[in-house]
Amino acid sequence: MKKIILFSFIILFGLKSFAQETGNDSYTIQRLLIYNEKGEVLLEKNNFGWMTPALRHNSKTTIKDGLMNLASEFGVEVNSPKIAGIFMFMSDYKPISQFRQHFSCKVVDGELIVPENKKDAQWFSISKAIEMMSLPSTKAPLVIRDMTKQLLYYPEIIWGGTFLLSKNDGKITYKTTEEFYPLK
Repeated sequence: MKKIILFSFIILFGLKSFAQETGNDSYTIQRLLIYNEKGEVLLEKNNFGWMTPALRHNSKTTIKDGLMNLASEFGVEVNSPKIAGIFMFMSDYKPISQFRQHFSCKVVDGELIVPENKKDAQWFSISKAIEMMSLPSTKAPLVIRDMTKQLLYYPEIIWGGTFLLSKNDGKITYKTTEEFYPLK
């Protein structure tokens, strides 16, 4: 009986340790395509370069509340965000997969401000936004730009796709394992 209890304890403790180890890396990134009245899209500049505002979502908040709060950090109030794309990142250097959800919305009120934790924030035409996300100084994986480009060029379609990320000499590259496809 003692062996069964000891074995059960080891199994439960081991599973708990494993869950904690991988649970810390389990999160969803939600990106928000915010359009102004001119049809321009908001990009933020952070340490990785220019990209759409993002929320690393692993807390107890609703999707809508998280996205509305993200928009308010930039001084704008937006209409209810609509799903624009759901993508999967698999990795050959981590034992987990991660979802990337993209939503789109329009500004209904407010003036753009640069949040304290960002280097800059500006409105760009769609073509200029893609150009800014493609600058040689960009440290973010280019898959972020390519997903955003698909969503900006074809906003009437909800997109899906899967990408395999690799890390070589500290740089993240990607391969498309599942081409962009319409979810609806």
